[in-house]
Amino acid sequence: MGPGGPMARGISRGALALIIVVILIILVALGYYLTLPAPTTPTTPTGTSPTGTTPTETTTTKRERMSFSIATGTTGGVWYPLGGAIAGVITKYVPDTGATAEVTTAAGDNLRLLVNGKAGMAFCYDYHIVLLNQGKLSIVSNKSEPARLFLALYEQPLHVVTYEGSGINSIYDLKGKRVSTGPPASGTEEQALYVLSALGIDPNKDIVREKLSPADSGEALKDGKLDAFFWSGAVPTSSIVDLATTPGFKIKFIPISGEIADKIIQKYPAVFHKTKIPKGAYPGLEEDVETIGITAVIAVMKDFPEDRLYEIAKAIFGHLDELAAAWKKATQLTPEKAYMQASEEARKYIHPGAERFFKEMGVIKG
Repeated sequence: MGPGGPMARGISRGALALIIVVILIILVALGYYLTLPAPTTPTTPTGTSPTGTTPTETTTTKRERMSFSIATGTTGGVWYPLGGAIAGVITKYVPDTGATAEVTTAAGDNLRLLVNGKAGMAFCYDYHIVLLNQGKLSIVSNKSEPARLFLALYEQPLHVVTYEGSGINSIYDLKGKRVSTGPPASGTEEQALYVLSALGIDPNKDIVREKLSPADSGEALKDGKLDAFFWSGAVPTSSIVDLATTPGFKIKFIPISGEIADKIIQKYPAVFHKTKIPKGAYPGLEEDVETIGITAVIAVMKDFPEDRLYEIAKAIFGHLDELAAAWKKATQLTPEKAYMQASEEARKYIHPGAERFFKEMGVIKG
């Protein structure tokens, strides 16, 4: 029989009937499914996760990334490379946090950037924090600013350098002499003017004033163009080492001690403390030189996130070896030094995040 016979037509009708039955079954099943109630999920109270922790405590909650600059100093100083190393540690080891070192002119520039919100951290001196909170640091602000202490880095004795045979044996002997008070707007200049003011010496009338860097001051001293210079810096300062090793030239350090030191500290108690330049710090220095000094610190503002600063402190002290490439004494910095080296007045303004770290380290009791 041909393809159009009765057998072919019977198969076609059977297949059609089967298709119709399958379609009806699918439609019935779909209709049943659509009548089912929607599934429900358990609710969780607002502010907590199913495990009972707050969102900030879960590992899946990602906090907002924080990026900031660190105001440091000139490329030739210690602060810029050290600030760069600290920024590297922060970026590498503190989650969701990035930092960069910013080249600046001096501490005053750093603090202006800090209080104006242009920098998250600033290298400065411990007394700057005190004076900012008291509204007495007019070179930065004419009102009280809530700066806070983060870390104290190292002490800076005030050097007063002259040469053997200059006839200068005390600060009072600077009258009538050619004296450098340090670069303009620098910490050295600021401190030199405090010292002279406390002792009744007018820098514009009683001395022939120059405003030189320590390196330029050393050259001028050797060339007979200068009689003495001030310098606030870590011991040893390379330019003074170079000066001390000049053949045929012998330097002398002028002490700031006894009644002279007491008079200065009495007038500026938030600025200076007694210290010394230790013997052996410079070639030919056979005895300690009593003087006054300040402490280099890192400052932040009051509103710097507490938990973030705590993490930054932990990262820094966990990787001091990485800072040593920029600052050889980094490995000597301990949590105790990073707190106690700051003046008692400055420690009153410790940031809560730093305070938490120092308490954890046993430096701050209670």
